[in-house]
Amino acid sequence: MFLPLAGQALLAAAVPGGLLVWNMHMGQEIQLAQRDRERLEAFADAASVAATAGKPLDQLVPELDLRDPQRLGGRVQLVRPDGAPISGPTSTEPPRAERPVKVGGQTVALARIVREPNLTDDDRRYLAAQYLGIGAIITGLFVLLLVTAYEFARRWSKPQQELYRLSREVVHGDHDIDFDERGPSEVVATMRNLRRIASQFSRLETARRTWLVSIADELKRPTASLSTHLDALAAAQIPIDAELTAGLEDDQRRLSQMAEDLSAVALADLGRLPVNFNQVDPRALIHNAIHDHSKRALANGVRLETSTLPGYTILVKWDGARIEQLFGALIENSLRYTPRGGQIVLGLESSRDAWRLIIDDSAPGIDVMLAQRLFEPFFRSSDRPEDSAAASGLGLATARAIVEAHHGRIEASRSPIGGLRVTVILPTEPPRA
Repeated sequence: MFLPLAGQALLAAAVPGGLLVWNMHMGQEIQLAQRDRERLEAFADAASVAATAGKPLDQLVPELDLRDPQRLGGRVQLVRPDGAPISGPTSTEPPRAERPVKVGGQTVALARIVREPNLTDDDRRYLAAQYLGIGAIITGLFVLLLVTAYEFARRWSKPQQELYRLSREVVHGDHDIDFDERGPSEVVATMRNLRRIASQFSRLETARRTWLVSIADELKRPTASLSTHLDALAAAQIPIDAELTAGLEDDQRRLSQMAEDLSAVALADLGRLPVNFNQVDPRALIHNAIHDHSKRALANGVRLETSTLPGYTILVKWDGARIEQLFGALIENSLRYTPRGGQIVLGLESSRDAWRLIIDDSAPGIDVMLAQRLFEPFFRSSDRPEDSAAASGLGLATARAIVEAHHGRIEASRSPIGGLRVTVILPTEPPRA
């Protein structure tokens, strides 16, 4: 805002300054013309006296050039009444001034000024003083306008900057905003409205997170009860179709996993995901994950195997149960989209003071533009009804919540074997406060 105002200040100072210079120049021209007329009048009177005394007319101009070289010298022409030149310079331009030279009441010649005036030292000093004065006035006016423009821009933009800061805090999730109610009434009113919106967002966000935790807790109870009932049913040895039993057990497992995932995501959203750091061996966690999911992988016709595992014991400070839940979510996601005959490969690589956990699966892959959206709750990369029915959309969101609780990061990209690669980077131990 200051730059346009500064430009206007320059324009406001330069235009009057230019007008002052033009006015002074015109005044100087008028003054010089008046002075020339007066001096030419004096020369014509003197020439009339000299001509009456019998002095030749052709000698008058050379004498004037010698007598007054700075003002009229070289500028005066003497001609006859019919225009025939007598002496002095010639010019095709109209004369600047003209006076008659008379003898006995009759005009014997005309004295003309035919050239521009020559500025004397006094004239130059006068003009210099005038230009310096005008320059000082213009500079002072410009500085004054510039300071005024800066102060106006600062006063006007400060509440706008404050409004921008508040809106940015709301966008970044900080709903507890505070500000000084200073500035134009419209800006202050906008700030108040923004604070009301932020307060409403805060209440809605808190309610959403609380609802998620409550829903997750409510889901855990019937799923646990269903598991108990299925166990009792199996113990009673009642003849039931094996396919029906398997379907019930699979539905119970999915409901239980959904409740666990929803609870983890909700608690992580509240910043209260419980994590117990203990010394564990990542290799053992990977082998446990493969063992727990090998049966399902075999049923799906998918090879579940390891790659690039160190050949020695590794001790890190992680939450073993959460990391196993992380591997479970990643393997479940890969099993859901890996076709029969494909493979899922788990790897572990060292990365300075951290470890890189890698899980690759076979084609089909995923659009790189959608890769990072995979970790959003309830996001599905496929619109097929069978995929939507089999997935809650919480698995990878749960994985991200567990990774962030371990102060790590998780990324998705294309896999060298054609499908999706998920890379998890976890520090060897949590940072110390």
